[in-house]
Amino acid sequence: MFFGISMSSPYRNCYGLLQHVNRKLNRETQYNFDEPFESKEYHTAMITGHRWFDHNPPIDKLITMAVNQGVTHFLCGMALGTDQVAAEVLSIRRLKWTAVIPSADQDKLWKPRQRSHYRNLLEQATKQITLYKEYKSGVMQARNQWMVKRADICLAVFSGDPHGVGGGTATTVKMAHDRNLLIYQYIPAESRFTIIEPLHKQLTLF
Repeated sequence: MFFGISMSSPYRNCYGLLQHVNRKLNRETQYNFDEPFESKEYHTAMITGHRWFDHNPPIDKLITMAVNQGVTHFLCGMALGTDQVAAEVLSIRRLKWTAVIPSADQDKLWKPRQRSHYRNLLEQATKQITLYKEYKSGVMQARNQWMVKRADICLAVFSGDPHGVGGGTATTVKMAHDRNLLIYQYIPAESRFTIIEPLHKQLTLF
């Protein structure tokens, strides 16, 4: 449940999405994740998630769910945590993926071990795209927007907790929801997968 949300907080823009996710968590999903969701064609999936998350199996499952929908290419933002674990899984499974790098100096302040691991992952990417030469305010959000605009499915490791570990992941999930993407979500606190369905737009004759 989501309690104590202040409408003056920086998460007020995500309030509607959090309510939607909360409703999803109050019931067991009726979907079999091994079966296609609908007849629409899905080609590209993007990945978003918390930086503290480093468990392979749930991310591997999210990727499998996307592959079962027909996805053949993945977009990965290469941040620490979820992004890099996903890059590892994609490389091991020899799937096609693009490293979407927000700025060429993304790893500038990382520890040597982290930088070495990051560079090794980049070498395994099918393709690399660097959006900005140097870090500046807004490049991370720009990267997330770039991926959302080019994806059919969003794979999210997202707790849904506006007071603890929301931040950039919450904003990205909201962008994906607003763009009407199918969202496969893993909720770490519950060790559970769920679906946020696309909102089907009503057609008009006028």
